[in-house]
Amino acid sequence: MKETTFSGMAELQTPDDLLQKMKFDLDRLKAVSNDQYAAFDFFITAEHMLDWLHPGYSEEAKRRDLRKSNVLLKITSHIANGAKHFEAKAKHHKSVSGIEKQRYVEEGYVEDGYFESPIIVTLSADEGAKLGCSAINVVELAERVLEWWVKFLHGSKT
Repeated sequence: MKETTFSGMAELQTPDDLLQKMKFDLDRLKAVSNDQYAAFDFFITAEHMLDWLHPGYSEEAKRRDLRKSNVLLKITSHIANGAKHFEAKAKHHKSVSGIEKQRYVEEGYVEDGYFESPIIVTLSADEGAKLGCSAINVVELAERVLEWWVKFLHGSKT
């Protein structure tokens, strides 16, 4: 049987296309700060940026080294793999100790939207020290990750 291959996803063909998708997902998350679907989409896309920049088995060391060298990429990888696989069991995932919606009252007690319930990422002690916080709102984290990728791909241009 002949192998069928394709590249990208429709018009998502380049790392810059993924960067635009990350911006789109961040805008969705800013519009509704507890949108776990938008957060999932953002961090999965951000995690796979390295796969698009350095594809294939021969580039695995580059991807691994870049992830190891940057706290935001470590956190992104831990979130994305934890979300995608329900648990991040790989030994190198030590950045995040929890992700939850911060609720003021029990779920279902009041009408949806009455209180904000932001998604909060609780960091490991090491990563928290590097970022200067023990926990961070997922919107702020996504903004930092996007800013890092923009600078990485395009220098100081935003």
